[in-house]
Amino acid sequence: MFECVTVRNRMPSKINNPISAEDTQRIKKNWIFLKSELEQEAIRDNFMVEDIWDLPDFQEIDAEKTPQKRNEVFLKLLLRSGPRAYKIFIAALINHNSYHIVEKLERTEITENNQAVLDNQKTHVLTEANLLKFNKVVGSDIEIFGKALQLKQADIDSTRMENSHSVATQIHKIILKWRNRNGKMATLGTFTKSLMDAEAAGASVDWDVFDQGVKEVTS
Repeated sequence: MFECVTVRNRMPSKINNPISAEDTQRIKKNWIFLKSELEQEAIRDNFMVEDIWDLPDFQEIDAEKTPQKRNEVFLKLLLRSGPRAYKIFIAALINHNSYHIVEKLERTEITENNQAVLDNQKTHVLTEANLLKFNKVVGSDIEIFGKALQLKQADIDSTRMENSHSVATQIHKIILKWRNRNGKMATLGTFTKSLMDAEAAGASVDWDVFDQGVKEVTS
């Protein structure tokens, strides 16, 4: 028991980024099927080789008592393992001859998110004043949100420390750093995609607040 804790402290998990919104749909729409059919113990070493996961992640999976529960933890980790993870997952399934799983995933119908902005709104470049409309879109999930915006861990940590008095201020500063880094590429469409990715990774997104913000910044 003591050695297990030591390993976790020495080797922190690398999982902190969402996979794409489309690949998230493929996983979630086949959740029950994957929990039943997946042989995660036969393919997970690929995530170690590709530097996606570490030993603590394997320990988290193995802590569960049933194959279905272990598959569930595997899938939850996969959803938070970054854009490369799904491709590695598919390649591992193919190498393991799990073609029936690959075919089912790839044939999954991908639907448009109901919260997608209109085409004529996607190219709207967000100003600093616009950002104030979205301060309460993402509860307190600043870690996931920052990663979905492709910010560095140091930026997320410094924002949290410098604005510990207000979650809304933390969110505003995170979005502001994203905007300043992306310039004219900081569009409403790109921001919406990041919110979808954050939600897919487990963040709580208030789409009602988002919709109101979109109306105000594009009217």
